[in-house]
Amino acid sequence: MSKSDERAERLEHFEFKFGPLRGRVAAAIDLLSDAQIAVGTHAAYCKQPRDPDRPTRDIEEVLERLAAVKDLLLDVQRRLQQPRTPP
Repeated sequence: MSKSDERAERLEHFEFKFGPLRGRVAAAIDLLSDAQIAVGTHAAYCKQPRDPDRPTRDIEEVLERLAAVKDLLLDVQRRLQQPRTPP
């Protein structure tokens, strides 16, 4: 199974489980989690020469941006779950 087939299958699963809009947000959060894990694993091997307890600065920045995007999507997901109030 190719990566695009696998991704499409996961998207279909989330859309079936949560509906089209919420499912797409859930799929995006899931993909971001996978990216965070991959970059975090890479960070374990790419350390700063002066501070071996920390990953290189570029990896830290990627992890920070992934976390920021994930926080935004989680906020959207929470807002979608709130009951709508009539205007």
